[in-house]
Amino acid sequence: MAVAAVRLGALGLWSFYRSVRLHALRRAPDAPEEIEIDTERELSVRFAGSTAWRKCRLCASFMHPWIMLLSLRVDDRKWPVNVVVAADAVEPEAFRRWRVALRLQAVAG
Repeated sequence: MAVAAVRLGALGLWSFYRSVRLHALRRAPDAPEEIEIDTERELSVRFAGSTAWRKCRLCASFMHPWIMLLSLRVDDRKWPVNVVVAADAVEPEAFRRWRVALRLQAVAG
């Protein structure tokens, strides 16, 4: 019983470390570094340590005047990539354009 508790605790700590490194610090190799949307509303994502852009589609989004939460499905990945964009992390005009484009995509889709 004690061994199982130690293993569960170690697994929980590893999961916490990976989540902080991936989502908060964006330092993991599979962390999304940039996202872009083109004129046809096609989404692309570039991961840390890579120069290649990969096509993706929007699974879900939540938009607020101060934050955007995006869930992106990359074509060659099993699980979606979750991205948090804070309003003060990007230029105000770019943030506004993203919100408008995503709102239009939600209406059209």
